Amino acid sequence: MKRGVSVILMTLLALSVLGTVLAAKNPVLWKGSVCSNVKYQKSIEAVAISNGRVYVGCSYREVANASGMIEIYYQGRLAAYSSNGTRLWQNDSGYVVKLYPLRDGKILVGSFGGFITFGRNGRFLSRNLTINKLYDFQVVGGKVYAVDGGVFIQNNSIHYIGHLYAGRIVNDSVILGRPITNFTSMTSRVRVGKGIIYVGAGFPSGYVGPSQFGYIYGVLPNGTIKWSINTGSWVRDMELLNGDLIAGTGYGKSNGWLYRVSPSGKILWKKVLFYTEDIDVAEGKIFVGGMGDEGGVLAAVDPQTGKVLWEKDFPYRVKVVRYADGKLLVGVGKFQSVNQNGSSIVYSVGSLYAVSPSDGKVLGELPNIGYVRSIAVEGNTAVVGTASSNFYVVDVKALAGESGEKGICGPAFVVVLALLPLLWKRR
Repeated sequence: MKRGVSVILMTLLALSVLGTVLAAKNPVLWKGSVCSNVKYQKSIEAVAISNGRVYVGCSYREVANASGMIEIYYQGRLAAYSSNGTRLWQNDSGYVVKLYPLRDGKILVGSFGGFITFGRNGRFLSRNLTINKLYDFQVVGGKVYAVDGGVFIQNNSIHYIGHLYAGRIVNDSVILGRPITNFTSMTSRVRVGKGIIYVGAGFPSGYVGPSQFGYIYGVLPNGTIKWSINTGSWVRDMELLNGDLIAGTGYGKSNGWLYRVSPSGKILWKKVLFYTEDIDVAEGKIFVGGMGDEGGVLAAVDPQTGKVLWEKDFPYRVKVVRYADGKLLVGVGKFQSVNQNGSSIVYSVGSLYAVSPSDGKVLGELPNIGYVRSIAVEGNTAVVGTASSNFYVVDVKALAGESGEKGICGPAFVVVLALLPLLWKRR
């Protein structure tokens, strides 16, 4: 009896010296789906989370053939969920591009058609239309700044147009009014600095035209264009850093520039990088995700010099980068077409990664969830939308491998089970 007990104790002691095996916690808290019954290609282009309540916008293009003419309608649905995954409501919203949670569970929706506000229970509260497709907006101190853009053909010539709006939120509804600035280019990004409104423009994907173009505009609060910078290609994303603008461009399949611009319009630095998709600023660094020659790329950039501090390659395009609880959440993916029974089927391929901001080391991965298109963060919880009807609510620490239940598992557990008969025989 004593000898059997000694053998087991010695074995367990050896295992503890070698290291305790961890039973990792599943990072997915729960998974949901919106507009899964829609027959068209869907994408979760916008997500939000506020006080544990999750909002998910599913967007798609409905193609109709009426009287021999092909017509395209931009449609979508917005759904709200409780923190445990219970669906609270769902409503038609149009093609959702951005979400902004309001007080008491209300939600402001930026769709291609303009702004919609839904109440806590999903009831339609208000709508305010834009002239062209709404691409971006920012809410600052109860004011709403938005940009739309469009392209049209007149007299056999292609023309581009854009507008900047400066509205207000009154009783949880947007009062937009007429544009304060008109542009002769497609505007698609807006960020509000101190005394200046930064507007990004360019030639976006999905449009056919003769050439590339891009601009950064500095607009005064009264709508006057104070300065402009010709970037030569589409301004893909913009973020603020201490009042300055960080802007990334993209052209071709892997080319782009990164800018730091002051409120006066001075280019503080301009660096060759890669095709920018998304930018985030945190921990004194600029984090840029996009597409390089060989696949997806994530880079950390020194904000003072524009020097690349580290770079990390990924198998697919880095579409979204979000700082979350000391980690970077990196969403990658692609669309993959496969011919099945004479029909072309589009699949969403991709993964979510947790990455160290200090050196780019991959801390964890949520593989094969589809092409990640959107991420929203609240504390240690992230909502991740994919290019399908599926979305995931994720524990950030668990994804990064920072939480788990210590215990004996795998080979260690097998060894203990093998020794139990020995102990029983010697009783």
